[in-house]
This record gives sequence, C-alpha cells and structure tokens, in this order.
Amino acid sequence: MAARQGDLDEAVNYGEWALKGDRQSLPSLLMVSREPAATINRGYATETAGREYLDHLTALTRAS
Repeated sequence: MAARQGDLDEAVNYGEWALKGDRQSLPSLLMVSREPAATINRGYATETAGREYLDHLTALTRAS
C-alpha cells in the first residue's frame, strides 16, 4: 500500500521487516511479496532503496 501511495521508504521498511521476522515461511513470504515487488519494480526500480529491496527478494528466491 505504501508503495502505491508513493512512499518507497515506508514500503521497503515494511517489506524488510516482514522478511526478517522470527517466524519465517520463505515460500509464503515470497508469495505475498510479489505484489509489492511488482509495484516497486514499476515505479522505483531505479531508486537505490527500491533496487536493494528487489535484489534482496531475488537473492531469497534463488536461495529457496
């Protein structure tokens, strides 16, 4: 929601918070991260915070 409203920093903070939680089910996290990742990719892929978040998701996808 934050990314759609133009708040990249808040979107990335929420996304990273979710990925660092104690109780992680990586397949579920990656599944629910698709929509925010698509929004960030469309509007913020060239910004540092957006690129770093997308790179983090890519690394997690490769690791799973």
